Amino acid sequence: MVKSPMKKDAYLEHWNNRKEQYKRVQRDPLRLKYHLQPPMGWLNDPNGLCQKDGIYHIYFQYCPFYPEIRSIFWGHMTTKDFIHYEEQEPAVYSDSKWDCNGPYSGCAFQEEDTLYFFYTGNVRYEDGNYNYVTDGREQNTILVTSKDGFTFSEKRLLMKNEDYPSDMSKHVRDPKVFWEHGHYFMIQGARSRKDEGSVLLFESYNLTDWTYKLRFQPKTSFGYMWECPNYLKIGEKKFLIVCPQGVAADEYEYANKYQCGWFLLDYDFEGTDYTLGEFHQLDRGFDFYAPQVFQDETGRWILMGWMSVPDSGYEEPTLAQGWVHALTIPRELYVNDVGLLCQRPLKELKGLRQEGYRGSLQTGLDLGTSACSEVIVTFNKRSEDFQMYLRESVRLKYEDGVLLLDVRGCGSGRTTRGLKVAELHKLQIFSDSSSLEIFINDGEDVFTTRIYDSMRELHIQVEGKELDGEWEYYPY
Repeated sequence: MVKSPMKKDAYLEHWNNRKEQYKRVQRDPLRLKYHLQPPMGWLNDPNGLCQKDGIYHIYFQYCPFYPEIRSIFWGHMTTKDFIHYEEQEPAVYSDSKWDCNGPYSGCAFQEEDTLYFFYTGNVRYEDGNYNYVTDGREQNTILVTSKDGFTFSEKRLLMKNEDYPSDMSKHVRDPKVFWEHGHYFMIQGARSRKDEGSVLLFESYNLTDWTYKLRFQPKTSFGYMWECPNYLKIGEKKFLIVCPQGVAADEYEYANKYQCGWFLLDYDFEGTDYTLGEFHQLDRGFDFYAPQVFQDETGRWILMGWMSVPDSGYEEPTLAQGWVHALTIPRELYVNDVGLLCQRPLKELKGLRQEGYRGSLQTGLDLGTSACSEVIVTFNKRSEDFQMYLRESVRLKYEDGVLLLDVRGCGSGRTTRGLKVAELHKLQIFSDSSSLEIFINDGEDVFTTRIYDSMRELHIQVEGKELDGEWEYYPY
């Protein structure tokens, strides 16, 4: 026995019965001003990111009726500038026997005038005593297509549990499709029956018939499950992005419940020999997971992530108002001079800036700020130790080569996160009503976190000796 699917008519009926909830959510002062967030209810993983005919389509895991995971859909918003978002009708419903417990994460792949959306259909059995790891569930790979990103074809089942390697558990999900070396490839996150995480690679010549080829995993086990894989190529460098679960914390490394990062991948997509480089975390804050990357019509690789982490246990004050979670600001991925995959805020966000202020660190930085603002601090020489106070009770401390973020005063259970950085030359800080995103050294590292202060008498202040540099401040 499985859950009954929810079709479009049932969704619309539920929505019409919750108009008062929608109004209450919109009045919440913790609502973010320039991030994509749910109109109400629950939001998590970004899905199917793409650009079609100049319009960016952002789909996401969405439960509009409750601020918790229940009936999941693919929510849908569009934008042309990543500043103004327009809500659309949900794109994919849990309306078939293959995805009755929700259309889970997936991707978009464009060929000529058609968008191909691949996603995981989740089915959870309810007629027995299951562990839901090696039994009791289906993880179906499903395809829908669209010519415009708004209307979709009938669903087509491509793969089911029996089509994955026999040593896999029932956790195989989150397909990402791309073109390499003359044909199509698909990667999926996986957990083996031995609790070893990996990325499975499939290949196809027609986008519908897929054959398993190999799995990417390090020589020693690195977590029991890898979720939300992404592949991208910048110049001649190839990168594999994954979200490992079950990696033990090591001082400042792997501090969250689950991780997210990238490997440099050396593979020609012909044989079976490959090499994975060192794992690098994409974001060292409290709230970053399940990113998705895509290439837009100008060739940029753009990333958006879920501004949360599963099973983190933090309090979320917005739950009481009927909504929870958001996506990060859009970030362009690039490779720096030493070969690291880095993130920089999308240039379109400069359109949020109002008239700003500039000054020298030698004469100090101490001013009142808006809850929604951008701050840039550039050091002209190797930075001395300093403390930076943000908002009401957030502190950034740089001492003995360690940058420490402290949000204990407003983190709702979040405490501190640290990063070893030998030389600090730039900080770029994006503050929204209830979030912070801090880009370090042009995005070599990032801290992303939700915060919940009163948003009254906010200020920014820097304390330190012999600081040489400049600062910029832009209210939004």
